[in-house]
Amino acid sequence: MLDNIIPADGMVITESTRFAPGIYPLSQGLTIGADNVTLEGEGVLLVNQTREGVGIQAHDRQNIAVRGISISGFYHGLRFDDCRDVQVDNVRVRDTYEIEGIDTFLYLWHPIEQVYSGAILLNNVQGGVVRDCDFQHQMNGILLYHSGGVTVERCNASFNICWGVYLNGSSGNRILDNRLDFCNRVFRRPESGAIRVEADAAAIVLVESSCRNHLLRNGCLCGGDGIFIAGYNHKGGKATCDDNLIEDNDCRLSTNNAIESTFARGNIFRRNDCSRSNYGFWMGYSWDNVMEDNIVDSCRMVGIAIEHGHSFIIRGNQISNNREGIRLFTRGGETLKHWPEWAVSYDYTLENNLIEFNRIGFNGYTGAEIPAEKVSYDLRLRGNTFRSNLTGLRFHRVRQSVVSDNTFENNQQAAVFVQQPDVEIGENQFSGSDAIIHTDALGHSTESSGWV
Repeated sequence: MLDNIIPADGMVITESTRFAPGIYPLSQGLTIGADNVTLEGEGVLLVNQTREGVGIQAHDRQNIAVRGISISGFYHGLRFDDCRDVQVDNVRVRDTYEIEGIDTFLYLWHPIEQVYSGAILLNNVQGGVVRDCDFQHQMNGILLYHSGGVTVERCNASFNICWGVYLNGSSGNRILDNRLDFCNRVFRRPESGAIRVEADAAAIVLVESSCRNHLLRNGCLCGGDGIFIAGYNHKGGKATCDDNLIEDNDCRLSTNNAIESTFARGNIFRRNDCSRSNYGFWMGYSWDNVMEDNIVDSCRMVGIAIEHGHSFIIRGNQISNNREGIRLFTRGGETLKHWPEWAVSYDYTLENNLIEFNRIGFNGYTGAEIPAEKVSYDLRLRGNTFRSNLTGLRFHRVRQSVVSDNTFENNQQAAVFVQQPDVEIGENQFSGSDAIIHTDALGHSTESSGWV
């Protein structure tokens, strides 16, 4: 390895090199120009005051590594295109380009030619690791386009105004044990001038058929969203993000949705904390998903909200102190022009959930604008505990559904409130004060309590 080298602006490096400590103004940055090259630079800072260009880049290389270097003031701190086996360790990036002002709503689907700025961009990179890096206070932290087999671990990409980690068309990656807190953005709505914290900022984003990724044990506190998965684009294009594992992430205190996942199949959401957000989970037009052992406490609106979904398993979750615990609903809308096969919600299994201290524990309904043949059906609730809710269960315009083997305790107004449905109330355990209220199409009601 070449040792104690002084970097020159625009240098092309073709063998492993260790730079001498120091601060180096390099408006043209550095290029790795050969395979099997390692750059090291403890105590090295590469500086560019224009916020343009790339600090360290490589194209069509393999087995390359960057370690210990700090970078400031480029459009991208590091960029790797069409590479294999890239390793980035203990690198610090600051002061990359950012969109100014508060009038820009983020666009989730930019192609690589229009990519946002950020600390590091991996484009068509196969294999590698980004580890123990500091990518805070940027537009974005880690951008992955069309990349696979990459591990991002133990990085800090907090306080970014777009995204902590962004995956576009990237599958088979592992995003684990990172700090991605406070990835959020202030936005001024043009129609009203209202200023809100929103604009699709998030700790982690998956779009454009990003599949089979593992998102594990990440801190996603106080994001616009904690984790945002969108299997469509704004033109109605279908690019579903499927078979991802989202496990043990801390998505509390999100200003919008702790986890939003729409138009996606086969994703597993396990042991995530989605508390104290606007919505805990917002799921729409998705199918074959599993949601288990999550915590959703004290959300302003709904713990788990799913519209126009089917074939969900929702089990073992703790859902407390929300306006609504779980909402499964069908409401129609313009989206059905692109996704007509999702007009009806059906095939939900809810089992062994603890649902307590919500205004409504479970709310299953079909909107008034939906014709009778399109109402939600086949909702199966068994083995759940509904405790100290204002209303335990509410059904409206739901058919062919079953409630059995559940425990209802101290729900204040009603254990089950049924409006015009075809719902079978099987054997459940009720406390003495809990009642079942049936309301027919004319608004007439009957009431019963005890074992049913």
